[in-house]
Amino acid sequence: MKNMRLPLVIALAVAVIGVILGSFLDLNISSAIANPNNNFALALSAIGPTIGFAAVAAMGGGFIAFIVKGKYHIALKILFGVLAACCYAVSIIYPGAEYFGINGFYNPDLEWLGYLIVALPEAAAMVGGYFLFRNYKNQKLWIIFCIIIGLLLIALLLTLPLIKDNMRRPRYRIILAEPDIAFHNWWEPCKNHKELMETYHITESDHFKSFPSGHTAEASIPLVIVTFLGLADDKLKKYQLPVFCGGCVLVLIVALARILAAAHYLSDVSMGAAITLLLTFIANEVVIHIKALQIEKEEAPQA
Repeated sequence: MKNMRLPLVIALAVAVIGVILGSFLDLNISSAIANPNNNFALALSAIGPTIGFAAVAAMGGGFIAFIVKGKYHIALKILFGVLAACCYAVSIIYPGAEYFGINGFYNPDLEWLGYLIVALPEAAAMVGGYFLFRNYKNQKLWIIFCIIIGLLLIALLLTLPLIKDNMRRPRYRIILAEPDIAFHNWWEPCKNHKELMETYHITESDHFKSFPSGHTAEASIPLVIVTFLGLADDKLKKYQLPVFCGGCVLVLIVALARILAAAHYLSDVSMGAAITLLLTFIANEVVIHIKALQIEKEEAPQA
């Protein structure tokens, strides 16, 4: 959407500035404020992805609306049902693992409880998505949803894991636990992470996946959805900017929480947001230039 170009550019610029500042201040900032036992920060770190993936669940509600309200071929409606189920499943699996996983209140015996915690709010988000999109005006909105899904797959399942697995940056919390493990800047791969894990008897490879931040990227998901919200109904355009700003506040809160919890540095969280925002900006520019994906304007009746 053209009206979202400037907000996206500003948010992306802020994220890039964060990466630049982190290049010089990462260790100083974390040394001053980070604590792996900060329970408040851990709680925010767990809740953030739940809110982020609620946008995915809401999109699942939109697919249900397409089935109930839309006049589509039965094959498409079956596809919508599958995608709706996938949206809900993903919105439980990913954030549910954060509450008692290695990046939350670590307790493998209670990991199942995390999924129960998120099941109800994500179901509520799905219902909310149905009511939000039930009066959609764009018959091609399902294609926009598929583009968003593709964007999120590229960001969360391809780009971030690929960078994490190649950089293997030690998290600040493992540096606190094992002071002999050296701090690495975000552009310096930790090539001997396996040797370090063996030397210091570290069983979780996640301690060497600091850059970039997956939590911050997940908290940025609502920014992706709201960017294309106006393509559902022109009436929703007036809500895009305030909701986008609210989404940015969520990203900042989660980013700060990850730093406070000694899980990430400033450059980590900034890059996590930057990746999602950059892909969103590119997708938005592509969609803007595809007339078939825009809301069809009704012709004025002739006198």
